[in-house]
Amino acid sequence: MQRVEDSLPAVRVVINDDVLFRQLDDESVLLDLDSQRYFGLDEVGTRLWSLLQDDPNLHKARDVMLSEFDTDAATLDADLRDFLDELMSRGLARLETLDESSM
Repeated sequence: MQRVEDSLPAVRVVINDDVLFRQLDDESVLLDLDSQRYFGLDEVGTRLWSLLQDDPNLHKARDVMLSEFDTDAATLDADLRDFLDELMSRGLARLETLDESSM
């Protein structure tokens, strides 16, 4: 199974085409059309998902979130790793290595 490294890798997060996203205020719901299962996202997960839909570069999304949330880099990185590991374990997203021009 694919996992996120201890330090956030230079990757693109590719969202599975069979996942629907609906935002309700600061939270949101994902629907996996394959399994017909719903997954709730909190404010942080919702923000990351929204950023990744606009630009799948994980480092860019992390930098935006670091400026928006009252947290330190190590805590945010750990939370993002856990969140991405969960998405990947459920088949909702996968990681692709970025080339130098995308960084």
